[in-house]
Amino acid sequence: MKHGSINHSVRWPQITRTNRGLLALSLVVGTLLVAHWPANAAEADASKLPPAATATVDFVKDIQPILAKNCYSCHGPDRQKAELRWDVKAIAFRNGEHGPAILPGKSAESQMIQLVAGVNPDMVMPQKGDRLTSEQIGLLRAWIDQGAKWPDGLEPASYLAKRNHWAFKAPVRPALPEVRNKKWVRNAIDRFVLARLEKEKLHPSPEADRITLIRRLSLDLTGLPPSIAEVDAFLADRSPNAYEKLVDRLLASPHYGERWGRHWLDAARYADTNGYEKDLPRSIYPYRDWVDQRVQSRPAFR
Repeated sequence: MKHGSINHSVRWPQITRTNRGLLALSLVVGTLLVAHWPANAAEADASKLPPAATATVDFVKDIQPILAKNCYSCHGPDRQKAELRWDVKAIAFRNGEHGPAILPGKSAESQMIQLVAGVNPDMVMPQKGDRLTSEQIGLLRAWIDQGAKWPDGLEPASYLAKRNHWAFKAPVRPALPEVRNKKWVRNAIDRFVLARLEKEKLHPSPEADRITLIRRLSLDLTGLPPSIAEVDAFLADRSPNAYEKLVDRLLASPHYGERWGRHWLDAARYADTNGYEKDLPRSIYPYRDWVDQRVQSRPAFR
């Protein structure tokens, strides 16, 4: 309507006395409905829920088969609608997109029971296939009322394998391996390198001369060869930490940020021009400079 009124000079409807009366009546009715609407579905329809089973419920024997048959297709290994899985204990009990699905000791207030019982006719679970019987809902209610006991160690092997991935493990500092040629070792990393070399019955390569060393380091950190003056300065520096000072100088060079920021820019498909048939320049270089500066500042890895 707004679009039509702007483009076709359509007048907005006038608010008459009758319209005001209808609007006021709607507000009153809406307020009454909100004021008297139950805090949860259980308060409104708890009496309509199937009664909880009276016997002691066993999760593996009574509950897991119900979940596997009716729930895993949407909340299992292959699909996790609403971030919910009924085959993994930790995920089943955590808050999903709509809050906790299970409230131990309170089956009538648990979303799980409200959904399978159809408290809200527009939201019934499972969405596909046969609905749960009153006996099955009664078992679920009794299980929740009895504390929702779920034994550990029932997660599928595929889930455990993913959780066992190194990325999910806290880093632990390993013990330094023993090596025979202790004189070759200068730091802790050398121990691991030498231990593997000795295991394979190999020997470390001879130490590179200083000219080769500064060339390798410069190309690696900045992508540029060292100048003659830089080589002469490194050769003249006979201090014990000459190499460390060279590393610090190259890391402080703006060419370091340009060299290693390029990898991030490649991942973002950065280009100074549009490319293809209309190879025109575009003003995107501030992003390039920002990436280079961030890499140059070497913030802590997060």
